Amino acid sequence: MDEAQRSRFLAARVESLTREKEAALQALQAAAGLGYFDTSYSRLESPEPILAEIACRAGELAPLRAVAMWLVDEDTQDMVLSLSRGGAAGFDPDTEIEALIADHSFAFVLDQPGPAFFRPAGGGGGRLVLHRLATSSRVRGMFLGLLDADASVSDTALALLTVVLNAGAAALESYFLYRHLAAVNLGLERKVAERTAQLRRAHDELRLIIDSLPAGVVVIDPADYRIVDVNPAGAAMIGQNREALVGRDCFDSFCPGRRGDCPIVDGGSGVVSMERSIRDAAGREISILKTAVRASLAGRDCIIESFVDISEQKKLASLREDVERMTRHDLKAPLTGVIGLPDVLLSDPDFPARYCALVEMIKESGLKMLGMINLSLDLYKMERGSYELAPQSVDLVKVLHDVGREFGPLCRARCVAIAYETDGAPGLAGPVVVLGEELLYFSLFSNLLKNAVEASPEGGDVVVSVTGRDMVWVSLSNAGAVPEAVRERFFEKYATSGKAGGTGLGAYSARLIVENLGGRIFFTSDAAAGTTLVCMLPRPKPPLPDF
Repeated sequence: MDEAQRSRFLAARVESLTREKEAALQALQAAAGLGYFDTSYSRLESPEPILAEIACRAGELAPLRAVAMWLVDEDTQDMVLSLSRGGAAGFDPDTEIEALIADHSFAFVLDQPGPAFFRPAGGGGGRLVLHRLATSSRVRGMFLGLLDADASVSDTALALLTVVLNAGAAALESYFLYRHLAAVNLGLERKVAERTAQLRRAHDELRLIIDSLPAGVVVIDPADYRIVDVNPAGAAMIGQNREALVGRDCFDSFCPGRRGDCPIVDGGSGVVSMERSIRDAAGREISILKTAVRASLAGRDCIIESFVDISEQKKLASLREDVERMTRHDLKAPLTGVIGLPDVLLSDPDFPARYCALVEMIKESGLKMLGMINLSLDLYKMERGSYELAPQSVDLVKVLHDVGREFGPLCRARCVAIAYETDGAPGLAGPVVVLGEELLYFSLFSNLLKNAVEASPEGGDVVVSVTGRDMVWVSLSNAGAVPEAVRERFFEKYATSGKAGGTGLGAYSARLIVENLGGRIFFTSDAAAGTTLVCMLPRPKPPLPDF
């Protein structure tokens, strides 16, 4: 090689190195921002600006005559043409992609981390560069570029193209993720708004209902026993306005309990009802019936206490009792004539003998009526705990005979027979002595035998069994069953179900009498075995031995 040739070679070499240097500098300058996409892209209305930015940056790295990009549809998972720029004669992006899909080239590129080159299916020359748009988690789409046949792209430019497309795929993923989160957030906000509106409406309706109630309602926080809310009726009964009550300790306002001894919080009771008195602002004592229950109000644990003013009801009840006592007392006056006149008639020697039995019956009925009036007065005292028993020995067999004779017509009318047993043997064998008052025993077994006969099915038997033990046990059995609705409160006042004319006082008065006599009363009942009611009655104490 002569000097001239050597000079030309070196000049060409310098020119080549200069071009490579310029290309490298150009690539480095482009690379400075290739991996960065503005985060504001995620808040766009559509992904088109991101796709346009990807196309622009790809065009800076390679002489692309046309660019097209497909994105995965989130609903159908199909590839949809989302951007197409530039072009050449005979070049159709969809046609090229369909051909690449048909020969599996498309699937091949989806598995490649970098670009791949193919000949166009539509002719016209040039080369296709295909590159997936993918992140580490999923494929977002496909990039397609059209190069001239003689276009040269350096390896550095191709590597930078991968950087651009990967960064663009990440920007697209951020966009779609943001859109998804925005949709979810919008749905949540809508649900929260709807739920808030529902709660507000429910609160307003609840407030309207509570405020319109004539009963007092107080809401208490069980954590510190502070009053959270009170309705107007409650504030009026307590005698203070709502502002003065809210935040105060309930024990200082209207509750008789104390800290550490609350039946709801400390005792674990679900519901507590009691009758007590409070004083209003004027100092008047008001009788209230108070019910406390633990509940959740709008998701908040609380105690709801409701109370009603029963002062007037108590006054009316007291007045009714006074009237009843006076009525009973006044009934005794006409009975004096009913009881006394038969003796006058019977003492007349000219009184016809054929009427003597009838007059005796009139006298006996009058005495029974007097005894019933006296018993009703005694039951009132028993309810108040002021009855004073005058115990004496009573022959229970005689009492049962008298009661059975009285109910003979009722038994015949209902076709019910009364069978007696004494210590397991048929019939009543006596005397069987118990301690108490004869009138109380007569009333007791009149109530119980009447109930047993009425509850027995037609044609059935009522079995009265007397057994002497440490106490005298008297059981009355019949085939009827006590209705389930009243079994739990059988001995309570006014407990009755399905009995025409029933008052629910028979079993109640029987319990009062037995308990005042010092005995016990209980029952068993079911549809198969019927009902057996048992009275355990006291015996007289044996006399002390003489020494």
